[in-house]
Amino acid sequence: EESANKVEVCFGDAAQSVMTFSETTLNTYGIAKSTALEMASLFGDMSTSMGYSKQDAAEMSKTLVGLAGDLASFKNISLEEAQTALAGVFTGETESLKKLGIVMSDVSLQAYALANGINKKTSEMDQAEKVALRYQFVLDSTQNAQGDFSRTSDGTANQLRILSESLKELAAIAGEELIP
Repeated sequence: EESANKVEVCFGDAAQSVMTFSETTLNTYGIAKSTALEMASLFGDMSTSMGYSKQDAAEMSKTLVGLAGDLASFKNISLEEAQTALAGVFTGETESLKKLGIVMSDVSLQAYALANGINKKTSEMDQAEKVALRYQFVLDSTQNAQGDFSRTSDGTANQLRILSESLKELAAIAGEELIP
């Protein structure tokens, strides 16, 4: 309920698309529904506070949640580590991204912007423009990891991740039954 509440507040009219997405994340990305909703609401809260529409924030958040699952699988790290690293899209913090092999320095961002037809200096961009640039940079830098969970979901590590996340879903179901 807490997670669903956060999603409703963060995404408003777009909340249902995030809720529907979370129904599929266990099998698609190895992420329990509650974990996916928590992650999405974190990313959504950060993106809407930077001026993104609730619809754009929902789409960006769903993409980042999926990427977190794929990065956790590809880099053999926890979902929490992947989430922390991906929060760098919003915060500009780069150390946790570097640990994943994503070097998002000011120089590399400026070069990326120029290579993609953006002639504005990053120092002249507003916060939303910087987030959009970092978001695209991270997506382009993680292409090898994208889809990894699906490709390797039969492996031992991902089966254990599914089991662990399934237990979270089971606990949530049990809690819903016990509350009344």
